[in-house]
Amino acid sequence: MNKLNLKNLLISIVSVVFMSSSATLADGHVKYSITSSNVAEYADMLNPGQINMFAQYPDTYRIDVSGESASCAVDADIAAISQSNGTMVNDNEGIEVPNFGQTPFPDPSQAQHFVWNYRTYSSQISAVERIQTSTNVKADGSITLGQQETSISFPTNPRTKTMYADKNLYALFMQKNLGPPRSAGTVTLVHDFIDSYMQPRKAWQYSPATRRVRRAPNISYDTLTTAGGGIVTVDQFGGFNGAQDRYDWSYEGMQKMIVPFANDALANNSIADTHGVGHLNPDFVRFEEKNVHVVHAQLAPGQRHLYESRTFYFLDGQPGLLIYQDMYDGNQDLMRTYMQTHVVGGLGGTGMTSEDLCNVQGEFTFDFATRTYSGGNIMGPAIQPSAPTYNGEEKPVSFYTPDGLRRYAR
Repeated sequence: MNKLNLKNLLISIVSVVFMSSSATLADGHVKYSITSSNVAEYADMLNPGQINMFAQYPDTYRIDVSGESASCAVDADIAAISQSNGTMVNDNEGIEVPNFGQTPFPDPSQAQHFVWNYRTYSSQISAVERIQTSTNVKADGSITLGQQETSISFPTNPRTKTMYADKNLYALFMQKNLGPPRSAGTVTLVHDFIDSYMQPRKAWQYSPATRRVRRAPNISYDTLTTAGGGIVTVDQFGGFNGAQDRYDWSYEGMQKMIVPFANDALANNSIADTHGVGHLNPDFVRFEEKNVHVVHAQLAPGQRHLYESRTFYFLDGQPGLLIYQDMYDGNQDLMRTYMQTHVVGGLGGTGMTSEDLCNVQGEFTFDFATRTYSGGNIMGPAIQPSAPTYNGEEKPVSFYTPDGLRRYAR
């Protein structure tokens, strides 16, 4: 398994261990706090990305660890049909499952089982309509805000009413950029498939500058996203999406880690309050101890990607949420780290089948070279102009076509 470059890791640990070894306990529900003065005491429960955040921002970065919160539920309809594991096929780029739409591997034992479970978790909702916020924070703390209006349908969900002849179709995705001004009006349509070996992703994009719809073959792998501030790749959106074929995957075991969870404070407070210089404001980020499965991806021989290797951290149990991701360059130095925040419940929206389901509240990528960070899929009552709708009325099939894209864009 490729770790943070050993020299850099030692520098990170040594630089903080000599500051102090005393823990700072916070008031209220916080059990203990981790700062640059005591991070070495908790290094075995932190991923390299979090350790490096303390090294980069020793005076301001902090992790407040609380007691265990409520667990996430699995959608009852999905759980009922998810009784046994499926099989990976076509070099693990596809799956065959006993029941269409089930959690692919309710009893995961291999590296890509965890990836498949996470990739298909979003389809526990039949359709979603939402407006989410994106942020790009420069090294001086200045913030560029963006918003995206998104419609998604998941044909594999048991509640999906529209019948699709193509059973390999996983998701229909339409997103319109509402801001910032330089990207406003750009609209992207994606047809995502379960088995990318059989059917690679199809994408189209409308540009307001040309007023034309074009095929977008590069909406995959390490192409940079429109809203990611130059530090987020397409296959990093949502944690991980799309084909897995550029990497060799290995399972590195389970360990107890300190992870962000039950992040209602991020959802219920303004961006100005929750976003600080270099990192999120620690006063608003809640952490707790949970068991995590570690999966490593190493670039396969003959393949290319911006990230030579990546390490993923998935929560134990179902639904197997992704919590962290560390991304390394060709020298095996840590380029970036990714953190996903969650809430239990529907973020003020309607149509959730259970208030015990977990939702992504936001995803954040921190770039160590530029000291910038980017937030995406940020949602919550204090942030969204309107509440999301889950399992609502599905858009017609014609909406998710190039002609539908053209009509929607104009």
